[in-house]
Amino acid sequence: MTVVTEQRSRRATVPDGRTELSPEVTKANRLFCLGCMVCGSWILGPVGAVMMLVALRRLWTAQRAGATIRPWLITIIAGFILLDSSGNFLFWGLDLFPAHDTLIGRTMWENYGRAIDGAYSPMFFHNATALGGSAVPGEKALQVLAMFVVFPMKAAAAWGLLNMRRWGLQWSMIAHWCYLCLWIMYMVNMSAQFPLRFGTSDFGVAGLWFVFLPYVGPVILLPWLHTQDRRLWNG
Repeated sequence: MTVVTEQRSRRATVPDGRTELSPEVTKANRLFCLGCMVCGSWILGPVGAVMMLVALRRLWTAQRAGATIRPWLITIIAGFILLDSSGNFLFWGLDLFPAHDTLIGRTMWENYGRAIDGAYSPMFFHNATALGGSAVPGEKALQVLAMFVVFPMKAAAAWGLLNMRRWGLQWSMIAHWCYLCLWIMYMVNMSAQFPLRFGTSDFGVAGLWFVFLPYVGPVILLPWLHTQDRRLWNG
């Protein structure tokens, strides 16, 4: 009986499609989403962090005033997904698109190649192929998958999570299973070419783990996503 009462209580605090959110909550939601995307742009990270903090402050103030908002854990999880999606979208895109031909692009990638991943080092023909960027063919396939499938899917699903939509929860699961497959393929691709990519870099094995660790998101989030009570999410 107590469990049923708690579930009804929790359900009553979650906005659904028929709940009209206050203008302050709507503006805070948009500002939080935009702040996460800007924060993932690297250079404008501090600006995005300020936008996120302002948005969270507005949500907290609106909740204190009696407005209906989503659970704070959902906000944190969706924000993490948006940060990861925007940051990785830029990271992979800078090498996939012609940005790698610019002075800033060459400086960034070639120094990253010397320090971490030799596939981006001029010693191993970085930026010398027809598509430019990484000299490893398998890297391009993974970049296309990341740029046009996985990270756009994750970002769209995170927006659904922020709005407590059931499709956002379902697509977050699908996107993170795709992300896990991408992570495994990337790990195998890098490990199979370890002498070229990390045997000559400054940080070697430490550099390998430096690249792998940011991709543990699916390992952490998939169990959480699959344990959510879908009745608390709206269609």
